[in-house]
Amino acid sequence: MLNLEKNIDTALKMKKADLVLKNGSIINVFTQDIEKGDIAISGDVIVGIGDYSGEEEIDCSGYFISSGFIDSHVHIESSKLIPENYSRLLINRGITACIADPHEIVNVYGAEGIKFMIESGRRGPIDIFYMIPSSVPAVDFEDSGAVLRASDLVQFIGNENVRGLGEVMNVQGVLSKDEDTLKKLKLFNSANMPIDGHAPQVSSIDLNAYTSCRIRTDHETSDIDEALTKIMRGMYILIRHGTAAKNLKSLIPAVKENNYNRFCFCTDDKDVVDLVHKGSIDYNIKLAISMGLDPIKAITLATLNAAQCYRLMWRGAVAPGYRADLVIFNSLKDINVKQVIKDGKLYKDVGETDIKINLPPSMNINYIHEEVFRVKAKSKKINVIQSIPHSLITKRVVKEIEAKDGYVERVYPGNVLKIGVFERHKNTGRYSIGYVEGLEIKELAVAQSIAHDSHNIIVIGDNDKDMTIAVNALIAIGGGIVTVSKGEVIGDLSLPIAGLMSCEDSKIVAQKVEELYRIVMEHGDKNSLFLSLSFLSLPVISELKITTRGLYNVVENRFIDLFDIN
Repeated sequence: MLNLEKNIDTALKMKKADLVLKNGSIINVFTQDIEKGDIAISGDVIVGIGDYSGEEEIDCSGYFISSGFIDSHVHIESSKLIPENYSRLLINRGITACIADPHEIVNVYGAEGIKFMIESGRRGPIDIFYMIPSSVPAVDFEDSGAVLRASDLVQFIGNENVRGLGEVMNVQGVLSKDEDTLKKLKLFNSANMPIDGHAPQVSSIDLNAYTSCRIRTDHETSDIDEALTKIMRGMYILIRHGTAAKNLKSLIPAVKENNYNRFCFCTDDKDVVDLVHKGSIDYNIKLAISMGLDPIKAITLATLNAAQCYRLMWRGAVAPGYRADLVIFNSLKDINVKQVIKDGKLYKDVGETDIKINLPPSMNINYIHEEVFRVKAKSKKINVIQSIPHSLITKRVVKEIEAKDGYVERVYPGNVLKIGVFERHKNTGRYSIGYVEGLEIKELAVAQSIAHDSHNIIVIGDNDKDMTIAVNALIAIGGGIVTVSKGEVIGDLSLPIAGLMSCEDSKIVAQKVEELYRIVMEHGDKNSLFLSLSFLSLPVISELKITTRGLYNVVENRFIDLFDIN
């Protein structure tokens, strides 16, 4: 509750402010100017800009002050950290709030996963708001650990940590008026809550139908024309720069004086190593500035625009009445954060809290045998997934095979690897085997329980023995990542929470992931193997993906046989 009397007295200088940031260069996102002066804070609210004295004062001479940065769309699980530890990492980068979609853990645990993320997030220093997943599973034929119907979402309406409905990936479900999809849309529309979109390369007439459901954002836009079309239809474009998908460089030229208020920044999926060494939204701001975007506009995308998009009232600006979440940094070019004010207080890291996890094991699968990787040769040509560097998009290509004893011995030309996906939630025994090129590793198998969005086991390698060992070792450690070479496990990372996250400190997790990076790079990887691999099973982004039920052609909206080359 605002203490209006105290705030008024402080603003009128009848009382000293609790905290004053003195002599700063204040980023004014309303006027797109820089204002010199003091910032007076009462409790967790800014009450004045001008000349003030306080019980505590911080000299900000030579420094810039902005509202705290906001990540407008992120899957925290992709960092491999639980929310409270993720939060501690981000605040030191100037991020004071984020809009998270927990559909990774929800695909494993359902509604209990949402509750876990909310409670863990509350224990961290930044404000984590959640968009309730709309597509669990992403498509009806997926083998996820849970199914979330519209009736399951009602319990989260009114939760203070919930902002709206998460990315509506099932575009065809919207256009075909799928009953449960429309129930979810109606539920959040009735509550007047934001709804996130996920609509890559959707045509104009389909976009009309999609946005008529009051879906307001898109983070899958990859080119200028697409971005401008969606803005014309009233959408916000969330400019993504994560670990695997990087659209910022292609989209920044679309940001103009007449439309910059319709853009925000997001990371979507960013690995802990990238977060530790490069940063989060602070990195997006720096990169945009380096490409010629006006620094104040770049900061506006990361503050006011994000707050307005998600109706985060009284956030995103440095002005009286706004929340005192502030970032102090030394340069408009580098955005190197010196200090962060959160809820009106100078943030000081208090270290880890006692972390308690009350979730069951998630690796419900029996050990596998090497024979499952054998593929019968039906013809001389075969469908192969072509992975595109730094993109979630894949292509379908046709390759030649060599057979031995009736089974595929080799796929050529190029470095073509075998890939497999195994259901791990309900021990159904369902799996499929295929082939992929573009992931340039040799003499190595990699298995992981991170495979968007259903998060079954996904494995690649150049020989069946190592792939078998990798999958079985992954099951044994309760999920995570395993690397195998020449019959030996040479690296692993245990992620016991849903097979996606660790309770360990971000620096420890980052060190372990860096060791895995070293291993795969020694074996030829150049393109963020782990994140790229994790998206090869996501059957909502073109063109060809692999699921537990086989190869799926997203463009044609159907499963295809490995040897169906028509």
